[in-house]
Amino acid sequence: MKEIYYVYNNEAIASCVFLSILNEIDKLDIARSCLVLPFLLDDRTVSYLSKKQDTELGLEEMIKEQSRLFASFNKRYLSLLPVTINSLTLLNSSNQISIGNEIVTSVVLDSNDKTLGDRFNRIQEVIPTFISMIEKHSTIQLYKMLKVQL
Repeated sequence: MKEIYYVYNNEAIASCVFLSILNEIDKLDIARSCLVLPFLLDDRTVSYLSKKQDTELGLEEMIKEQSRLFASFNKRYLSLLPVTINSLTLLNSSNQISIGNEIVTSVVLDSNDKTLGDRFNRIQEVIPTFISMIEKHSTIQLYKMLKVQL
C-alpha cells in the first residue's frame, strides 16, 4: 500500500500543485507549504472543496463537518513531508522557485494546459478555495487547528 501511495502522490504532481499555488499568491512560508499536500493530494478533501466552491468556507467549519478526514491529517502530513521537501528542492534546483525565508516563484505554470491530467485539473479547480480558507489563519493557528504533531 505504501508503495502505491508514493506512486500516486509523487513529486511531479506535487510540483505542479506548488507552482499553481504560487501563481495565485506572491509567496508561501516554508512551514505553511508543508500543509499544502496533505490537503490537496487527498481526493476526499478535493472532492469536498469542489462541492463547496461557491460558499464561503471556513477551515473550522470544514474540520467539524469532515472530522473523519482530519482524523488522519497528521498521518498524511508525515507521509507527504518527504514529497514536499523533494518537490520544493527540485523546483528550487531548476530555478522555478526561490527558497529563502519564504518561497517565491520565478515561472508561471500554464494552468489552462489540460494535458497535466484529470487529477491535477480537479486539484487546480479548488486551489482558490483552499487559499481563501487558509489565508485567514496564521501558520501557527493552522498547525494547532489541524493538530499536526512534529
